[in-house]
Amino acid sequence: MCGEAPAPDFADLERRILTAIFERDKAGMAELMHSGGYGFDATMGLVGQRALIDGIDALADGAGYAADEIRVVPAGADVTALTYRLRQWGEFGGTPLPPVVFCSSVWRRDAAGWQAVFHHETPAAPA
Repeated sequence: MCGEAPAPDFADLERRILTAIFERDKAGMAELMHSGGYGFDATMGLVGQRALIDGIDALADGAGYAADEIRVVPAGADVTALTYRLRQWGEFGGTPLPPVVFCSSVWRRDAAGWQAVFHHETPAAPA
């Protein structure tokens, strides 16, 4: 459509949400995550976005991440999916984070703009 804003850099959006998570930035998470969204988290299991935001204080100081192998898959005018490898360190609720997880996220555009509506993590098999 004429006059529509160009699609955002989805890899950058995903890194912004990851940074908000690892910095325990609840306002940043709420801005980027759809309130009705959910995911399959390697640490928390099946979890709604709101519960993830409310529980993020269980992430220990010093936790961090690096994301690579990011691939963006457009899925229509208002939906985009991403896949990537997430390397992470630290603890959540006293349990070590899985060091490598393979992730997928779905972003959707609505009146609020682009927000993550779904996220899935599969821990890598032990070496």
